[in-house]
Amino acid sequence: MKLSIPHINHSDTQSLKSVMKSGWISTSARIVNEFEKKLSSFCKTKYSIALNSGTSAIHLGLKILGVNKNCEVIVPSITFIATVNPILYLGAKPIIFDVDQYHNLKISDVIQFIKNKTKFKNKRTINKNTKKEIKAIIVAHMWGRACDFSELTKLCKKRNIYIIEDAAEALGSYVNTKRKKLKHCGGMGDIGCLSFNANKIITTGSGGAIITNNRKLYLKAQYLANQAKDDTFNYIHNECGYNYKMNGMAAALGISQLKRIKKKISLRKKIYKRYSLNFKNQKNIKLLSFQEKSKINYWINIISFKMLNFNQTYNLSQKLLKKNIETRRIWRPLNLQTFLKKFETYNIINSNKYYLNSLCIPSDEGLSISDINKISDYIKKYYKIIKLNKNS
Repeated sequence: MKLSIPHINHSDTQSLKSVMKSGWISTSARIVNEFEKKLSSFCKTKYSIALNSGTSAIHLGLKILGVNKNCEVIVPSITFIATVNPILYLGAKPIIFDVDQYHNLKISDVIQFIKNKTKFKNKRTINKNTKKEIKAIIVAHMWGRACDFSELTKLCKKRNIYIIEDAAEALGSYVNTKRKKLKHCGGMGDIGCLSFNANKIITTGSGGAIITNNRKLYLKAQYLANQAKDDTFNYIHNECGYNYKMNGMAAALGISQLKRIKKKISLRKKIYKRYSLNFKNQKNIKLLSFQEKSKINYWINIISFKMLNFNQTYNLSQKLLKKNIETRRIWRPLNLQTFLKKFETYNIINSNKYYLNSLCIPSDEGLSISDINKISDYIKKYYKIIKLNKNS
């Protein structure tokens, strides 16, 4: 029983065959543009750029916003490493912040930091400690849980700080704004970044996208993603570009998969509800919830164990594995990664604690209610055994 695996059906394979027969399988295939339009329609954004990975989306997003070696970017401590690496690609430095109860960036801490630890000079927000400009903030919607950063948006506009949404795990997740209007994750900041990796809600094998409502940013992203071509006949390039565009085969698979996204989310919602019911009366086993006003895609379910330490949580996962139940730890906090320890952190408390006693549990859309009950029973059983065994 797996965490999350790709589900390819007959319609998907037919779409792929059709594109392969046409011969238009490269990044210049018209179907790439078609996928971009359908993606924009689904996310309710004006523009989208289909790319070869979510990492490329973040890198390109930071690049077109002007992030460079003289800049700093605020990031959450719990997120996949691909969120922070592109900052380093550009020579910039991350500032690592704590997360809230939903594993999302702790917005109140960011606001506090900007108000008290920075100054606004010459239309730039300067870190008082490092004297560097804070150019952007990356808000990651973890595990598909939508992060409401509306209060931060107002401050960032005043301080000329860009907001990039890492919505790699959140296709199909929405924030309910103060106007009681649902806005898709990735469509609220300056730039949103998506991923279509094999384990995501929909997949293109690998792949990602940028979504935005800013035409200037859209045109710049399209230009740089396609090798910065100024003259395709004479091969003139006036800027350093990237080979980041999605190919035709991936786009064909994406279009086919996107047609079923509502059904996919519905199946995962049932899984979440069953887990929620099964662990409802467990005082020391907690299922990660989400902000009630949001609408999420239920991508991955997380449980935490109040009475277990780091090694005991690992032992529990190994016992589950023997029953063919796949689990893994949540992302290792960025502040604990050896090569990132030299960078500034701010008030990190929750992240380290969550990492010690939390596990990702099977959330695949193909799981039955019987599977979920079996998984839940084994988790409760092994939890009791390990808790009672002082030598675990």
